[in-house]
Amino acid sequence: MTNSIKINHVKKSVLIYFFLFIQISSFAQQKNGVAFFTTDFNLTFKVNEDFEFGRNNNQNFFIPTEILLRVGFGYEFKKKLALSFNTGFDHHFDYSIGTIPTYIAFQYNIWSRDEDAFFIRFNAGRLWRFADRFSDGDYRAYGIGWRIDNGNKWKPIIKLMYHQKKVKNFENGQINNVSLGVGFSLY
Repeated sequence: MTNSIKINHVKKSVLIYFFLFIQISSFAQQKNGVAFFTTDFNLTFKVNEDFEFGRNNNQNFFIPTEILLRVGFGYEFKKKLALSFNTGFDHHFDYSIGTIPTYIAFQYNIWSRDEDAFFIRFNAGRLWRFADRFSDGDYRAYGIGWRIDNGNKWKPIIKLMYHQKKVKNFENGQINNVSLGVGFSLY
């Protein structure tokens, strides 16, 4: 068996076990956690090179460089640790590149009260591209966020994330940026 076949087999096995665990946990008598669905919208920004302090040249200091749309589902254990499978669509304005990230997210609630939670998050997965001029790549992200208790099942989320996308044949071999995101989780 070649290494790529072994890696694909391991990835499929991990996903199957993850889905099976969520399914079994949802039917268990004693609830140690809760399943959830999540969606969010993120924008990344950079400093506008045409902006000049003290001059009114109708230029904004920050300009958007990327839009990220994400959906996912997962399971939160005892209001502390959440694991989820996510996918989405990223569009990079500067490079006219569209990509589809698929990743597993690990979230740890540093502080929580009722349904409010302040958390740290780590995403790891694969980046699939639309453009033939670039190869598929690896995706990582780290960040912090706040889930807000608003009294219903749709909980608003605010996140600040650092994204690292490693892509062969790309200048510097990667795209790094910081995004500000808003979204919702359904519990």
